[in-house]
Parts: sequence; structure tokens; C-alpha cells
Amino acid sequence: MSNYDYEDDDDTDTTTESLSNDLVKQLRKANKQKDKELADLKANFESLNKAQRERVIKDALTSRGVNTKIASFIPQDIDPTEESVSKWLEANADVFGLQTETPQQPNVDPAQAAAYKKMSAATEAGMTPDRSTDVYQRLMNANTREELDQVIRESGL
Repeated sequence: MSNYDYEDDDDTDTTTESLSNDLVKQLRKANKQKDKELADLKANFESLNKAQRERVIKDALTSRGVNTKIASFIPQDIDPTEESVSKWLEANADVFGLQTETPQQPNVDPAQAAAYKKMSAATEAGMTPDRSTDVYQRLMNANTREELDQVIRESGL
């Protein structure tokens, strides 16, 4: 017999192999669970993001007095802010039959405007009944020419 007789059972250790297989299985299972959680979180984020976008756009349309059904025509690349929606609406106002807001000068007759200014000036410079009564009393009670001149200057007559 030879001195080099090895037993085959001693060469392979089955316990380390089975442990490593179990560890790999556990890691794969944990990885699948994390992937599933990540997919759920992404789906929740996308649905919340979509709901927020729709709400912001509808609020912007409502504040401008526009039908909210137009929201379905707003492209996805438009930021969901009131400024962006307003700019998009102004750019596409003719498509939806909307009128853009342009400040208009009121149609006022120049003669009426001048008359209004005169009335306003008269009202501002005019004397109230109490003041006129006071001035009248002071004029009547003036004894000298200097007192009379003083009352006239103070009253603006």
C-alpha cells in the first residue's frame, strides 16, 4: 500500500458550501424585497407628483377664470407653476378662444374729465358750513382794518 492514501471525504467540506449557498439565497431574497419596496415608493412618488401637478395647474387656470378642462392640453414639459401656465395660456390664447388681458384706457370725453377736475378742485378748496360760519363771525367781529385783513388772509378769500 502506498503512503499517499487520502480519503476523499476530508477534501471537501460540505458545511461551508451549504452556508455560503444559504447566505447567497438570503441576500438575493433581501435584494428582491428592497427592489419591490423601491418600485412601490417610485409608484407612490409618481402618483403624488402627478396629483400635485394637476392641482397646481387647475388652481392656476381657475385663478385666471379659464375652464379647467384646458389642463389636459397643457404639455408635460411645462413647469407646474402659475407663471408657466399663464405664459402658456397667453401664447395659446387664440387656440382656445381666450382673450388676453390688455389694460384698456376708459373711453372718457376730455370735456367731462376737465369738468370732473374742476369739481374736485372746488370740493377740496371749498369751505364747509362750519368754517364759513366761523369766518363770517370773525369778519363781523373785526374792529380794525388790520383784524379784517388778518381774517381775510387766513380764510383765503
